[in-house]
Amino acid sequence: MFRYIFFFIVIFQNMAWGKGRDSIALQTLINAENRLKSIAPSIIANGTDEERTAAAWQLYSTLDTMLSLPESFDYPWDSLRSRTVSIIVSPDRKVKLYTWNLVLGDGRFKHFGYLQTRRKKTIETYPLLDTAKKYKPEMLDEELDPASWMGALYYNIIPFKKQGKTMYVLFGFDGSTIHSNKAIMDVLWLSKAAPVFGYPVFRQGETDPSAECRVVSECHNDVKLAYHYEPDKKIIIADKLAPAFQEATGDAYYYIPSGDYDVYQKNKKGTWVRYDLKDWDLGQGEMKPVPATRPAPPVLVPEK
Repeated sequence: MFRYIFFFIVIFQNMAWGKGRDSIALQTLINAENRLKSIAPSIIANGTDEERTAAAWQLYSTLDTMLSLPESFDYPWDSLRSRTVSIIVSPDRKVKLYTWNLVLGDGRFKHFGYLQTRRKKTIETYPLLDTAKKYKPEMLDEELDPASWMGALYYNIIPFKKQGKTMYVLFGFDGSTIHSNKAIMDVLWLSKAAPVFGYPVFRQGETDPSAECRVVSECHNDVKLAYHYEPDKKIIIADKLAPAFQEATGDAYYYIPSGDYDVYQKNKKGTWVRYDLKDWDLGQGEMKPVPATRPAPPVLVPEK
């Protein structure tokens, strides 16, 4: 009898300790958020590059400690969302991304972030520091590990299936330089070893012989490009860019939205294929002129 009483006492103590540990972790996260919500605006508001950079790194180092707590994955960080930091979570709650940017006095953008993944009951955290200065066109065809992250402020995450694997399309913005902005459409997937950015899933039309790992659109710095996902149609809509005048062809500084759009639709193989919106029926039907209604002639009543 004593043995059974002792057994239940041990279970009760373990449960109480677990609740206490959760409570301590929650309070630790709340205290950290209270500190960070006063730091985050300084990344934008402070006057010098040195002050803004110091604030960005302070946010980075504090999150580095806090995100080591497994409870941080489900913690909302609500005040940070409205203060500089973009936080997005995949619908299946297996991926969480924290990203923010630092704008320097010369117009360059530097990106910071963290990636958290949930594998069964384990939460893994990966630091993200952009390698934008090392960007080359060849990176469109490369799979990158978190240490080689391109850098972007992510604002949406769309899950999809490719060869039986769950992958995620990421929509991101990069202010790039004083001359141009970039819209980035990337792919994130979880290999057995670590997360991977990029996978050959984007084809620029049905005749495109090879798929790219990501899509980067660059344009004039006054233009804010954004990809838009239509969940009902399961398509991605993107601005079509064109040079402001013919002589500027090839110079991204002079590229602006043309007023037309592209559509990316996923085929049966899990590849996102680009189509011209004019060739894609969004349900609007074909535009046909409606004949004007002619007034009926007046009825003449003979005089008596």
